[in-house]
Amino acid sequence: MKKKTIARLLAAIVITLALIFAGCLETERPISTAVVTSVIDGDTVELQNGERVRLLGINTPEMGQPYYEEATNMLKKLIEGKTVMLEKDVEDKDKYGRLLRYIYIDDRFVNLELVREGYANVYIIPPNTRYSDDFEKAEEEAKNAKRGIWQQSEGLSKCIGILYFNWNAEGNDCYNLNDEYVTFKNTCTESIDMTGWSVKDEANHIYTFPDFELAGGATVTLYTGSGMDTKRALYWNSSGHTCNAIWNNDGDTLYLREVGGNLVISYSYSGFD
Repeated sequence: MKKKTIARLLAAIVITLALIFAGCLETERPISTAVVTSVIDGDTVELQNGERVRLLGINTPEMGQPYYEEATNMLKKLIEGKTVMLEKDVEDKDKYGRLLRYIYIDDRFVNLELVREGYANVYIIPPNTRYSDDFEKAEEEAKNAKRGIWQQSEGLSKCIGILYFNWNAEGNDCYNLNDEYVTFKNTCTESIDMTGWSVKDEANHIYTFPDFELAGGATVTLYTGSGMDTKRALYWNSSGHTCNAIWNNDGDTLYLREVGGNLVISYSYSGFD
């Protein structure tokens, strides 16, 4: 009897170890429930206990940007006034004290759905990378279907392109801002009025073009730092941050949109290995 008990115990241990090494035992996910009392914008909500939650893995348009209202209203429709499940990744809160969470309601993964339907772009900040592959696939689906923020300005996309993108300034990017720049070219023969157009990165740093027209065949370079605007050079005048560089050396995405909000260019780079 004793030998049988020991044998069963050993067998159970072997099976458990096999399951672990085979990846069949899923690590317990830190999940809690809460009531969403209000939606602040497309990627931030407030809970019944007064805490705010920043949805992980995504970025939606800020107030004043195209599709801000659509993204905010969609999130309201999905979860405002309802009980949701909150899943933590690695980090608990951001620098503003907001909880960092994936949100679920019923069988819907809210963060992922906002990306798939074109209300948000992917914004992954390590170490919170649990669903990065899923987010990337959902964004690709939204782009291919030209949903929401991925609706393109077909005519303008054929004329305006990136001639050169220097996202890695020499030396310390934070102090060499004007060596971080992107050059756009109008490959068409007619001039294009770019007044009110915007350039944005994944983190929602936004530059808005002043009264500006790009002649046919001409180029214009947008520098991150400061200077005097001309027909060939524009300046972001990035300031107010610990580091005022815009483009991440480990990868980022540039979005160029015309004044109506339609996408003209979406250009991603992976940075350094």
